[in-house]
Amino acid sequence: MLREICHKIEIFNNYCGDAQTLTSQLRESCVESGLALINFFTYIVNFIRSGAIYDIPGHSPDSKWQPVEQQFTSTTREIDDSVLRIEKLSKFVDRSSRSEGYPRRYSSMSGTSPTPLAPQQDELAKLPCVVLPTFRATRFFDRTDVIEQMNEHFNKLDPDQSFQSLAIHGLGGVGKSSIAARFAETKYRRGELDALLWISSEKLNTIRSSFTDIALRLKLPDARQSDDEENHTLVLNWIQHTQCRWLMVYDNAEDLDLIRAHWPSASRGYALITTRNHYFAFEPADGGLEIRTWDDETGSRFLLHLLSTDIGTHLNEDEATSAHELSQRLSGHALAISHMAGMIHKRSLSIPEFMKMYNQYPDKMHGVSGNKSINALWDFSFKSLDPHSSAILGVLSFVNPDSIPQALFEPRSASDLPESLRFCSDPLAVSEAIENLLTLALLKRDRDSRTFALHRLVQTSYKYSMSPEQRQQSFSDVSILLSHAFPRRNKDTAQLYLLWNQCAMYRPHVINLKDCFVEEKKCNPDFYALQTYCDMNNACQRYLLEINAYTDLASLIEVNTIALETLPLEHQTINLQGSLTSHRGQLLVRLGKPAEGVEWLRKSYEIRSRDVPFKPQEQAWAAENAANGISTLNEFDEAIEWYERARYWWLQWQEKQPRKKDEWPAIIKKSMAMALIWAGQADRAHKLATLALEQIESTTPYNWAMAAYTHFVLGTIYRHNREFEKAEAHFMEAQNLWTKGDQLRTDPFNAACMYRLGCTALDQGKLEAAIKHLHDAVAVTKMRKENMAAEHARCLFKLSEALEQEPREAREAGRLREEAERLLCQRAPDLKDTGLEGTYDSVVNILWR
Repeated sequence: MLREICHKIEIFNNYCGDAQTLTSQLRESCVESGLALINFFTYIVNFIRSGAIYDIPGHSPDSKWQPVEQQFTSTTREIDDSVLRIEKLSKFVDRSSRSEGYPRRYSSMSGTSPTPLAPQQDELAKLPCVVLPTFRATRFFDRTDVIEQMNEHFNKLDPDQSFQSLAIHGLGGVGKSSIAARFAETKYRRGELDALLWISSEKLNTIRSSFTDIALRLKLPDARQSDDEENHTLVLNWIQHTQCRWLMVYDNAEDLDLIRAHWPSASRGYALITTRNHYFAFEPADGGLEIRTWDDETGSRFLLHLLSTDIGTHLNEDEATSAHELSQRLSGHALAISHMAGMIHKRSLSIPEFMKMYNQYPDKMHGVSGNKSINALWDFSFKSLDPHSSAILGVLSFVNPDSIPQALFEPRSASDLPESLRFCSDPLAVSEAIENLLTLALLKRDRDSRTFALHRLVQTSYKYSMSPEQRQQSFSDVSILLSHAFPRRNKDTAQLYLLWNQCAMYRPHVINLKDCFVEEKKCNPDFYALQTYCDMNNACQRYLLEINAYTDLASLIEVNTIALETLPLEHQTINLQGSLTSHRGQLLVRLGKPAEGVEWLRKSYEIRSRDVPFKPQEQAWAAENAANGISTLNEFDEAIEWYERARYWWLQWQEKQPRKKDEWPAIIKKSMAMALIWAGQADRAHKLATLALEQIESTTPYNWAMAAYTHFVLGTIYRHNREFEKAEAHFMEAQNLWTKGDQLRTDPFNAACMYRLGCTALDQGKLEAAIKHLHDAVAVTKMRKENMAAEHARCLFKLSEALEQEPREAREAGRLREEAERLLCQRAPDLKDTGLEGTYDSVVNILWR
């Protein structure tokens, strides 16, 4: 509570600080906010001194803490109103501006709306801030001419008055990332930068992870570990308005559309791209610089530089000649030369001795680098690996190349390991295998984070060097390792909410493995998956469903369907089929296709019914999922029957448990309560939701997510009964629980909380508070309007209703109403009463209706 109030007061102070003069209106608002704070703290002191029982911080309406919560709600409401008044008076608020067509003056305090940043907001970021890749070259060599050209490009204009960008492009492995890192670090050491921000740009998921890392390292307000969407918005918004000196490096950019979508819109600062695609020099960068391979002389000096401790101070003619010859054979390719130096060092050979061995090795062309000598180098080095090192490199070739947890090779027991990796149960054997890869410069390790990384060219080259049988083996190995590492849902709750951080750590590797399966299947129609791979995908699908990552979820479901078909029939278990079918159905319901989704959910229930031995617990969850979908279709009588089925199967399962309890899950109770509200059975819904909340509050570990959802249900019940203050308190508690768990502010559920807070404020005639909450909700739903048109439409509709009460906003209200009706027609063409709140609610997912 105190943290929430302090955050609001901080925003209040920022607006006051922006004002040139302290007007009478500002003084009045300050006094009102001060009195509200004094009253709140006085109440708290008296409450504690009264001897009230406060050792169990429950959230239920019957709790001893309910008066405190009500006082807190009242206080925050008063402060919110003061901030809204000051927003109007502050000179930094542009009344006439619009953000994406919405009124700027109703800006968000929650951080979800695109509000203008005042100069003081630089103070909210932790500066200086340096975000660089964990793994980078420690022995930088040459390239001074390139660094000078980069400086010349960026020094053409005043960095405080212009935004400048450059793309450095060239072959993979020539040192582009090392050059970018050296350039950036040099500028920072010279005091020319306040923020140095590195973005791994190969794929969407790596870009998202980078923006999240940056938001957290900058300590931007409202940055959250799992909320990639909002973190991306927060960083670009901060970049657009900050007065600090910053450089963003987009490393290994491949997809032009991806970079465009994450490119800064700023009037100052620097952006640097490293890429193999020269087109980036024309768009979005405003210039380009090609990084070429070294000439023979420079390449030989680089090799000698790397081997300086092996060769000593005296270089004979044979050494120099052989170094020059090797550089010529490798076309001056930096990564290849670096790798070759590792081979020479490991074998304790002279350069002439190594060249003699290398010349005896036949050239082979795999089409990786386009250079026969370099490909021969990879062949030579890979074939020289011992079996343990080969097995580990095979695994690393199928996961995301960055931030690979060392824990992947540290199983709880040897039985968790595939046959080819049984040696991983011996820490010494693993250490020796890893050391070989490090010595050969094939792998890098960060001891602090206990992670590995390898160059993408090494990944690709090693895959090409493997036979189809070896690639199949490595894919199966990594499937087993990742499957044991990825968390599984608790069977009593069927959820992963309490394990999100661990899921987020392995998500990039599961997604990368999915992409690898698709590539391998194209090249080899006989390529197959293991049962454990499909099971791991199902676990990841559950996580993606909970965080509403619909693009990754849809892709993973499609690939997992193909993978399941490659299993022998006896391995295509009921559990695998039932989970996969259920996730597809739930996704369709959330994407606004409930009729199609319910068909899949019914199918999942039918699949579960054929399981031998029959598992009533799983059948109960399948029935609840189907019931949620049917509720979204507004078939409430049928939905309630399905919830009763879920209850029946759960109690059947409990009958056979050692500790028999005549109790069914709170999750099913709260879901059934929501359906009962819309079925017109508010009293029964209230009783069930209250029981659900009491059950959640008395259970450990505390399920904050289900507590939030249950408060949302109770808020809906109280609003139905026209008890608006109680409804508002429950909606606010739902939102507080969700956000205090450091979870996704851009989640549809959080948007629903803000929407309902806007509705209850409007119900009570608090127009400005209603507009603020509804504007916040619109900002969130707009991010997903392509997939969730109904949710966005109802927020626009309600915002238009609120703006209609402002005479000056009549035109804007009409525009929003038109857009809402267009989206509603897109979602449900047959609906007629487009001027009713209930019409919009009827097409929204029951989970956040």
